[in-house]
Amino acid sequence: MTDIFSKLFCKIAGKSILLPKISIVNIEHKNSKGVLIISLLVAVLSACCAILGFWDKNLYGSVIETGVFKMAFMPGTISQDIVSIVSSISMMCLIVLYIKSKDSRVLISIIGLLSFYFYGYGTYVISALFTSVYLVYMLIFTLSLFGLIIGISGFCSDSVKNLHLPKWVIISNIIFLAIIVFIFTSKWTIDLIPYTKSHTVPDFYAIYILDLCVILPCFMVIIYLLIKNIQFAYILLGVALLKTFTLILSVSIGSLIAPAYGTQDEAGMIVTYCAVTLISMVLFTLYCRNLRQSNF
Repeated sequence: MTDIFSKLFCKIAGKSILLPKISIVNIEHKNSKGVLIISLLVAVLSACCAILGFWDKNLYGSVIETGVFKMAFMPGTISQDIVSIVSSISMMCLIVLYIKSKDSRVLISIIGLLSFYFYGYGTYVISALFTSVYLVYMLIFTLSLFGLIIGISGFCSDSVKNLHLPKWVIISNIIFLAIIVFIFTSKWTIDLIPYTKSHTVPDFYAIYILDLCVILPCFMVIIYLLIKNIQFAYILLGVALLKTFTLILSVSIGSLIAPAYGTQDEAGMIVTYCAVTLISMVLFTLYCRNLRQSNF
């Protein structure tokens, strides 16, 4: 049954916009088995936690009763659970596809999904969301972090040097990432100033920490490497685009359902989130269609 599913999935993927009928991009990777094992564990654990969030009303409710976890967090939590379930299913399909095809674009996609789990469950861990499965959150956060490390570092430099992306794709992504950095660095810094003056803690402080200390600086590094035309940045770009799409998709869903929980995001930010989600999806599609290996 698994073999039949694999063949069918590969056949469909071969006709899709993500993996059109072009030569396979096969970059030598030293740690691919380890990445696949970690990714499978993360997908299963995340799916279990997310499903439990819908199944057990007390999972989040009991924490809300303590006053540590606020009702205002629920839209983001629910939307993340939704995207986590979809991402887990996608991750399992991608693992099967990579085993069959050995296409490095698939492996880059797997690593990109790991970055979503790293961020999503990192917010749970840093925010001290002490549900009954908090230790599982910590495990997912740790596994996804090390999966990212061995995943990105495992690509052999000689193979990476043969990668090629059209200039228009590179320029488009430089502009997109630069806009992301400018918007969210400005927005989050301005948001934090009143809290630093009043010496109080913002509700969503984990997001500020991860964005300003990790994600946005990484985006700036990718921009720099792309400008310098260093091919290793092409790997990082694919990871960054998929991370942006999955994460902002979760944020967009959370913003849209927020009124049901008595909160409301600014209209401008809702539009921004939806636009970033759509643009990152399009750019990732174009990235996969145009990433090539040179034979010289």
